Amino acid sequence: MESDTSHMHPGTPPSPEEQESRPSSEQDAPTVHMTPEERAAKRTQTLLIAGAVGFLVLLVVAVVLMARFPAATQVVRDIAIVFVAVTTFLIGLAMILLIFQLQVLIQVLRDEVQPLLRSVNDTVSTVRGTTEFMSHNMVSPIIRASGFFAGMRRVVSDVVGVAKATRPPDVTHVHIDSKGGHEDV
Repeated sequence: MESDTSHMHPGTPPSPEEQESRPSSEQDAPTVHMTPEERAAKRTQTLLIAGAVGFLVLLVVAVVLMARFPAATQVVRDIAIVFVAVTTFLIGLAMILLIFQLQVLIQVLRDEVQPLLRSVNDTVSTVRGTTEFMSHNMVSPIIRASGFFAGMRRVVSDVVGVAKATRPPDVTHVHIDSKGGHEDV
């Protein structure tokens, strides 16, 4: 039996009459909106499961057919042996090609990357020498001079402090101005 909501679009909400005509479990179920990525992942998962089940069914059917038809099984076995031999030959060729490509890669590393590394090492040595030169001839004298002047400033401030401490206290003179106020001099 077809319901009245079968002609509705998925995005449109059902009318109150349609909600009342539905079973309660259908009304309580939350509407799940999946993103296209989630739908694609769900579809991929379903296809993988279907493929695995199909492979298992095919395997069981093949075993049953092999048991029922031993002559055909021998032919299939011979074909499988030839297929495995050809595949092994192709894998061997691929391995030889891989070894050749590794040899080319090693040669490129030796011929092009090694001189580049030597050049980088020379640059680092030059930078190290420049840093040592600047440190020895520029930075160290400036630090020494700055330390000397800081020490001299401290000595002068201490001498001034001692001179002030040894001076007798000043006598304050009171001066009366014409307005009658007192003024300290």
